[in-house]
Amino acid sequence: MISALFIISSLAFTYLLHIITNTNYYFIPLWLIAGVILGYLITLLFVIVQLPIFKKTKLFNKYKIYTYRSVAYFLNRYVFRLRLEIVGRENVPKSGRLTVYANHKSYADPVIVMEAINRPTSYTPKSGVYKFPFMHEMLASLGSFPIDRSSDRNTARAMVEAIKVVKQGMAMVIFPEGGIKDRNDIKMVAMRAGAYRLGVKAEADLLPVSIDGSIMIKHNVPFKRTKIKVTIHELIKYEDIKGLKTSDLADRVFHIINEELTKND
Repeated sequence: MISALFIISSLAFTYLLHIITNTNYYFIPLWLIAGVILGYLITLLFVIVQLPIFKKTKLFNKYKIYTYRSVAYFLNRYVFRLRLEIVGRENVPKSGRLTVYANHKSYADPVIVMEAINRPTSYTPKSGVYKFPFMHEMLASLGSFPIDRSSDRNTARAMVEAIKVVKQGMAMVIFPEGGIKDRNDIKMVAMRAGAYRLGVKAEADLLPVSIDGSIMIKHNVPFKRTKIKVTIHELIKYEDIKGLKTSDLADRVFHIINEELTKND
């Protein structure tokens, strides 16, 4: 939907500019650039005006979920210019409690995972992300769990709400490295064991995901497409890990994700 809106509005503006200015065909590349810019603005505005409504709708509102997934597809194709290869989609359970753990090398990773995981997803961003324009409304409408590293009390309070969201069936996406630590190393770095408390307390299954190639996005965008391989590993059932320490669970996921990322080295 979002991609179609962008393409149609861009072409429509290009055509209108050509007709209105009544210039020869040599100016079409210029009008096309202007049309693309206007297409981006129209698409952005279309999403922004709906954010206050989405914030008030139910967590699993079908139109809201469809719109966000459409936005993810648009961003991946027309902003970050990615070519995604998704392996293991059959490992994603269609329902039930689920936490998704992935490596984190780019700001595009959340929307990459949103497209790869074929079910409603929420996130665990640091609280500073909420200060960016429109991000608070969007993340709140997804039932996200803000991590306030300056206040354990605020984080604990937010975790209680996040557990409720997971128990309702929302897949919670977590980047357990605690941010983007090294953009030049493909491997996942040492993880925070505390990142697994949410999944354990919510008694949720765990799904490891390897994102290979996102370190190249900053070098390629906007002139070159970046090939990304997303590997969705086999599901780890809660019943199989409920007796593990979070540090042991962190080590297990660490090795699963890194084994995929380094197997071609």
